[in-house]
Amino acid sequence: MKEKYLKILKESYYNLTKKDEKNFSEIMNDEGLGKCKPIFNLYAFIFGWFYLLYRRMVTEAFGVLIFSLMIGYIFAYAKIHPLVVLVSIFLTNSLLSGFCYYFLYLNKFSRDIENCGEFNTDIECMKKRAKPKISYVIWAVILILIFIWPWLFALITGDKLHG
Repeated sequence: MKEKYLKILKESYYNLTKKDEKNFSEIMNDEGLGKCKPIFNLYAFIFGWFYLLYRRMVTEAFGVLIFSLMIGYIFAYAKIHPLVVLVSIFLTNSLLSGFCYYFLYLNKFSRDIENCGEFNTDIECMKKRAKPKISYVIWAVILILIFIWPWLFALITGDKLHG
């Protein structure tokens, strides 16, 4: 099963490098899923859950975002300085995305195989599902801007958020 999944991954992964191929084969278990072994990915570390969205890992990106926000909420509840809370959110996001990228991608890859045919996998379907999509990132940025618009407006105009 592992060899079959690695073959499908090689044929469908967008811009697969030798390093990526080595990392995927290193953490893939016999069922084709990833073992939780931290391997560093620079792009995922720098861009965090935005990179996961770019790679169409919506469920994984949402999980990383929620976990990061939970850490920030715990720190905020403990009345830690807001700057430390913000840094903890970004660090948690970067560390989870950067060191667990290959593991998270294999989870998405497994779902894609189920959707494209587990026994006779359609490679074109897999390529379509693996091709990065910037629109997910654009939608995330738009939603973020909508949610923080009152805060930005208050910051720019000097108004108060509460009447």
